[in-house]
This record gives sequence, structure tokens and C-alpha cells, in this order.
Amino acid sequence: MKRMAVHDGTFHADDVFGVALMQSIYNDLEIIRTRDEELLKTCDIISDVGNGKYDHHQVDKIRRENGIPYCGFGLLWRDFGISYINAKFPELVDLKEQQEVAEKVDTIFIQQIDADDNGVDVMTSQVPIMTLCDIIYTFIPTGAGKDEVEKGFFEAVEFAKKILYKITKKFVDSYENYRMIKNELEKQNVQQSHILVLEKSVPWKDTVLELDRNENVLYVVYQDVTGSWCTQTVPKEVNSFAARKDLPKTWGGLNNDDLSKLTGIENCIFCHPALFICGNKTKEGAISMAKVAVKNKID
Repeated sequence: MKRMAVHDGTFHADDVFGVALMQSIYNDLEIIRTRDEELLKTCDIISDVGNGKYDHHQVDKIRRENGIPYCGFGLLWRDFGISYINAKFPELVDLKEQQEVAEKVDTIFIQQIDADDNGVDVMTSQVPIMTLCDIIYTFIPTGAGKDEVEKGFFEAVEFAKKILYKITKKFVDSYENYRMIKNELEKQNVQQSHILVLEKSVPWKDTVLELDRNENVLYVVYQDVTGSWCTQTVPKEVNSFAARKDLPKTWGGLNNDDLSKLTGIENCIFCHPALFICGNKTKEGAISMAKVAVKNKID
């Protein structure tokens, strides 16, 4: 059995996620929360304490190329991220893809935690933001004693395991989704129809924007998790609300029979007032709505 140490007392997202990461790799990993130097010497992994390889409290911090300094969690992910991916997602066997997933998790997720723990402000907003680091801090009860803090720490670790898994899974799944969407773009005559039909709801925007550089696809039709079907506009670029082509303006805000009467298509459910998505009870109905939208002339 391996033994890991983090500091005792008040905890933060850094040490919580560091333990969550390592326990996900080593199921029998024993965790000790201490600053006792003699106990630290008995541990195989020491993070966020002890001034060692996975501590970040030195004056001369280790920094990424973008200047964001590592904290204990980031340092652990740097060395054990691929091991975590192998342990939790054995279906992803390509080393290059594993490395890309590890890098994305660091860039999109871990760097925010590292920055916060190092006192680097990367969050700017005109309204108050409760960050993940703030949420982890809520696991410490107000006025808690040592035993309550200890219990709160391990409750936070279990929470963190789920978050880390789901975030990593999102990037792992993207490779399968990418291959599926690429195959459908090649199979379907999107140059003529301007419609891409997917049999299930998967994140598709980034992939379509990357692969459909000629902007042939105006609408994507897919089955929603409820079993109904959606027709959604393709944005002009990543993180943009502007669409390559909006749905017909007269559809906006209509539902059910009102929308079916206007379109002449049965089983319509809704059209969002912002004209970026509409729904139908059937696949055929959603495709018909997409076809009408393609032919619609924009005022």
C-alpha cells in the first residue's frame, strides 16, 4: 500500500483534488494529513507540504509557459495525468490522444485551481463568481473542530473525484464523437442538403466548425436525451451566438400546434425565440423543419 501526505488543518481545492487524483490511480492509497516531518518521511507521495517535488510554496515557483504557476495538484497531474487516464479510461489507447486529453484538462480545468491557490487572479467579471475553489471551501463547516474538518476533507475528495472524472471523460469522449461526426460528414451529402443528421446528441459544434470549413452545414439534426429531435443552427465560430443561418423569424417563440400550423409540419414542439434551435417529436419532422429553414429567404 502506498501512503500519501498532504497538510492538515484548513484545506483547499489544491490538496483535495491532488488526493482525488492519486486515490483514483491507487485504490488502496492511504492518506495522512500532517505537517509532522517524521511522518512525512514515511510517505511515498507528499503534496502541498514538505517543500518537496509536489509542493509549491517555494519562492522560486515552477511555472507553465503561459506564466501560470503550478500548485500541488498541477504538479501531480503533470506527472500522473496519463496514469489517471489509463486507469479510468482504458479504451483510449493512443498515446498522442492521451497526451492531448491531459493537456486539455490542465488548460481548461487545473490551471484555474493552480492560479487561485497561488494568488493569481484569472477570473474577471462584473458580478460575483463562486469558483470551484470556493465550493470546495464550503465543505469546511463554520466553526468546525479538527474532526469535523477531517471529515469535510474526505467528503470533498469524493466530490472532487466525480468532477475530475466527468471533466476528463468529456475530453476522452470527444475523440469518439469526432470520428463519428467526421464519418457522417463524409457519408451525407451536406454540400447539397446543408443539413447534418446525427443519431444521438453529442457535442458537435467544435468538430463541425473544424471539419466543415466551407460552411456547407447550416443545421444539425439530432435526437435529444428526451427522445424528441432537435434542429439547431451552426454558429459562425466557436463561442459565438451568431449563426451561419438563423431559423425562420416567424417561427420564434411558437410551440406545438401553432408551430405545426405555420410550418405545415406535424409534431412540432417549439422554436426558441432566439431562432437557434427548434424541436419535433420525430426525426422526420425535425429534418423537414431543417429543409424548410434551408430554403427560407432571410429578410
